[in-house]
Amino acid sequence: MPPDLPPLSDIATAFLFVGALFVLRFLLALRRLRSETGAQPGFALSDFSRTRRLNAFGAEHEPERRHAVRQLYTGLAFLALGVGLFGWLLAASLLGFAVPAARLA
Repeated sequence: MPPDLPPLSDIATAFLFVGALFVLRFLLALRRLRSETGAQPGFALSDFSRTRRLNAFGAEHEPERRHAVRQLYTGLAFLALGVGLFGWLLAASLLGFAVPAARLA
């Protein structure tokens, strides 16, 4: 690995942190949608599936709904990459003794 790149564990941690921030932005956007549409304050699990349906919060709130869905999908992608990198590091540490010349990480 080139010397100017940070360790893979730091990159994985950054992916997890950025993913968590995007999921937090999704929750805040969902909270704003619920308050604008007159729904009860708080969160409901049905809102997670509602955000993926077209015009679920009404046509006038469609841009906010699309913004919330983009935040969710971006956050889930970053979280999946972070978990995948940590899985790679775990596999490299567990299997490193069996294949010492492989240099997985």
